[in-house]
Amino acid sequence: MSQLLEQAHAHRLRGEYAEAEALYRQVVAEGDNAAAYWGLGHTMMNEGDFDGCVEFFERAIALEPTNALYVLDLAKFFAMLGEDERAKQMFTRVLDIGGDEKYASEAKKQLLYY
Repeated sequence: MSQLLEQAHAHRLRGEYAEAEALYRQVVAEGDNAAAYWGLGHTMMNEGDFDGCVEFFERAIALEPTNALYVLDLAKFFAMLGEDERAKQMFTRVLDIGGDEKYASEAKKQLLYY
């Protein structure tokens, strides 16, 4: 992971969203980076830009379609907004990806609500 990306994540986790956003955008300006788009998705969500949030999560997933964490986070975002059908589709997609049992287990639990 690049130093810029690590710094961006650290700023986001401390709630320093403007700083995080600037660094994530710097990373993606250097080339497509799924982790930076994922971080931008979280940053936009925390700043209340829900349209931007979805766009960035989807870009991360387009770059790494089998990254269960990225798909799970978008599913949880849709669930938070009450977009049940979109959430259900994404939770199901996490199960289709397979791999990490932690993410699959969380997706299975969430699907019990639908």
